Amino acid sequence: MRAFALLIVCFAICRPGAQGQGSAPPGPTNPRLPENAKKHQPEAPIGSSGSGVMIDVSTDLGRGIAAELTQNNMEAVRFLTKAIEQEHDNAKNLALAYRFRGLAYKHLGRREDALRDFLEVIRIDPQLDLGYYDAGVIYNRTNRYREAVEAMTRAIAVRQRNSSLALPLSERGNAYFHLGQFDKAQADLVAAVRRNPRDPDALNNTAWFRATCPEARYRNGKEAIDLASRACAIDKWKDADQIDTLAAAYAETGNFAEAEHFELKALSVLPSGEEVRPKFQARLQLYRAHKPFRSL
Repeated sequence: MRAFALLIVCFAICRPGAQGQGSAPPGPTNPRLPENAKKHQPEAPIGSSGSGVMIDVSTDLGRGIAAELTQNNMEAVRFLTKAIEQEHDNAKNLALAYRFRGLAYKHLGRREDALRDFLEVIRIDPQLDLGYYDAGVIYNRTNRYREAVEAMTRAIAVRQRNSSLALPLSERGNAYFHLGQFDKAQADLVAAVRRNPRDPDALNNTAWFRATCPEARYRNGKEAIDLASRACAIDKWKDADQIDTLAAAYAETGNFAEAEHFELKALSVLPSGEEVRPKFQARLQLYRAHKPFRSL
């Protein structure tokens, strides 16, 4: 007998990246890096239920999900495309195949392909909050902020019992931020942190808002430092995005020496070739000139 014959999955097994760590175009609040492996954590933000679905790993669906969960995204797309052709009589499995293929496309930077798959999840099960959430993430990454607000609002409305709202609230707050609706952005971001004070994406997004909002009454550098520091600690100081936010927070307080220090650190852990590198470098020059960064 094989040691691992079945893969137990549910729609919420993958923590979909709120901050989105995506290459350009910019992410929701802070122009950020690609969705990466750290987003695959067992803690689930939202999902259809707490119960899992048993999937045989010898099937294309099982192989595809396992490949996506181990960041073998090209293989995931290959297997899950086959699974989609095979699972038309099983709505739950078909939705799983589309959802995990969409995640694989997202990690590959193929956002429009990902969005099409997430919209298929919504079509198959319009009461599943994850379909709206995943689509909303793509809308945020592609600067379609009104669509992101609509998708996240729907995700919140159809959420299942015991589901966490931290990530959809954080994503909707990011969209409101880009739309210049700062009161709504603040309400969602604060609520996201309150609901899950250990979610690094919610912490980071709120810190960025507090550090860089163009309207002074929403900024709070001290709070931004606290939030960003907590996000960095949770992810063990490996996320350049969060360290960049911490630099912006220090700049907001006028501590440009620390801002420069952390921007350099963010650049040092940023993977080579990232499209956001010039933006990090531009912020570094701002801090060296003793100027804070302002979004929008």
